Amino acid sequence: MTLELLKEFWKDIALKHKDVKQFQVGSWYDTATQQKQPKDLYPLVFWEMPYNIQYNAVWSRRADNVTCSMSVFLYTKMDDIDDSHQAISIAKSIGDAIITKAKLTATEFTIESVNAVSVREFTDDYVAGLRYDISILLQRDICDSEIADYFNSCE
Repeated sequence: MTLELLKEFWKDIALKHKDVKQFQVGSWYDTATQQKQPKDLYPLVFWEMPYNIQYNAVWSRRADNVTCSMSVFLYTKMDDIDDSHQAISIAKSIGDAIITKAKLTATEFTIESVNAVSVREFTDDYVAGLRYDISILLQRDICDSEIADYFNSCE
């Protein structure tokens, strides 16, 4: 499975959640620099780059550990701790549902572990939510027995 297909898998599940209004991809979430949409819609799922890939030392096993990050954000009132806490709680429910659905549906990867940390007000929109670090065991696209298929002949 490619990283593009992995992202599309999570996008599809996130946008099927009844509450999620938008899915974005980038290196960091900053609404001031988002050009694709005229206005961000919340709850919003943000798929974060970069990926951390740990290749299996036994190359023939064709499964690598990929860590990726997904955030769930809700719009909150400015400087309102109670509203932020409520948004974090709702974000956890949304994120938990997305991760559970992914775990039950995925066929080309398995979720090894998930770690989440709450986030609050780090864009020009006042948002709060959870950032999930998801560790996935992902099947590698190629294996050593197929390597010749990827290169031109030297003859």
